[in-house]
Amino acid sequence: MPIHASDNELLLRVPWRIEAGQWIEIGDARVERKDNGDLEACDRYGCATARIPRSQPVHAAPIPAIYRVLTATPYIYIDFESSVYIEDGEDYWALAPYEVEVYVGDIAVARLSPVEVKFTLVGDIVDGILARYYRSIAAYTKEELPDPVGTAVVRFIVRGTSILLPGVGFNAVNTRFYVDNTGLIYYPALTVEASNGGVVVKTSSDPPLDGLREVVEVRKARRHIAAFLQQTQPFVMRVQVQRRSLTTQ
Repeated sequence: MPIHASDNELLLRVPWRIEAGQWIEIGDARVERKDNGDLEACDRYGCATARIPRSQPVHAAPIPAIYRVLTATPYIYIDFESSVYIEDGEDYWALAPYEVEVYVGDIAVARLSPVEVKFTLVGDIVDGILARYYRSIAAYTKEELPDPVGTAVVRFIVRGTSILLPGVGFNAVNTRFYVDNTGLIYYPALTVEASNGGVVVKTSSDPPLDGLREVVEVRKARRHIAAFLQQTQPFVMRVQVQRRSLTTQ
């Protein structure tokens, strides 16, 4: 019987379990098991297939959007449709991509992207940061965000001086995800520290809202020292600040 990731009942069961004869679809990503248990996992960049016994459970779960097509950066950059004036103590909302990892036991069968994969260089060629790119509005409330199919909700809280911000990036290595009672997926809360044109974004392990459930993967968690060291590196960029010209009469 077909099942869809747009159905709340399935979303609330993250990580998703796909039995023989079932399939899920999230944006461009589709995972299907034939009646005999065979698996096909596809997105716009290709397909992976595997013969899997009917009795063997297959799961899929959200992972950071830093693996599909090119594994070259731990950073995700959200380019705002319009620059946003941020102030100390305020919080804002945006959308960022995630990927879907399909796995059997401790073996990853496929990693899929529900949305188009793009990259950008934040800053100059010498000192810039390569990041996975996504364009989103910067909203004052979560309710302002558009349909988040294939993306997760991001909340960032501002500390420091006021600044006009064109976008926000963050280190997504080892990110944990959260889900609410409507099935929306969330990245952990971000803290944006701004001072003198410098912006430092730190990724926390805290849920962005109270009452969210952490997505706990069925497989055994794997923590690598290199990945841990990468996780400690915040996203840093420079923003051009133009102060107003004061005139006297």
